[in-house]
Amino acid sequence: MKKISMLVLSFVLFVGCASTETIRRLEFQAGQNVSPLVGQGNQPAPAGFGDLQVSLTVKTRKPNSVVIDTTGYGTDRYQLLVGAGDQVRRVSGDMAVETGVHRGSSDPEIGNGVRYRFATTLRLPVGMHRVTAALPGDGVVLEQLVEIKQGSNKLELKPVYRMKSKHRRIGFPGQRTYYEGVKELVAVDPGRCLQGTASLR
Repeated sequence: MKKISMLVLSFVLFVGCASTETIRRLEFQAGQNVSPLVGQGNQPAPAGFGDLQVSLTVKTRKPNSVVIDTTGYGTDRYQLLVGAGDQVRRVSGDMAVETGVHRGSSDPEIGNGVRYRFATTLRLPVGMHRVTAALPGDGVVLEQLVEIKQGSNKLELKPVYRMKSKHRRIGFPGQRTYYEGVKELVAVDPGRCLQGTASLR
């Protein structure tokens, strides 16, 4: 049992380190990126290229909800990183304050908080690409293998939130809540997944 516990701990530490390195790489590349943004004012993708629209909607608690908070929750510092090949985008989301009473509800997004809607577009050559998405504030990374076709392509992401309490009663399922942060990112239509999510926490 002790050996199993040590193996599990070693795996968690390895996954956490992998996430940290991936996020650092994306942040560095985002600072060096010079490729033009693809938006509504751009011409359609030329022959041999396709536009990949990446989107994510996620909710966080309001800023200063806890004494020590380095996540950027509820502020414009909470951002999404998206990269494929030599293109990396640092995406700021459209923010909206939400209110609600979570008492008795199993909805993980019920309650007072801030809703983010992230969206960006990458123009990529037709073919298979490894797309990486990360939320640095939560320390989570998703790597997804995506087939880019001529024209418009979409990759919709969604969050899986952390459990409400780490001290759950045995035999009783826990409840997930946005208030505890994002545990992992998943693709709504995963297709062929190259690598699962990784978490720092």
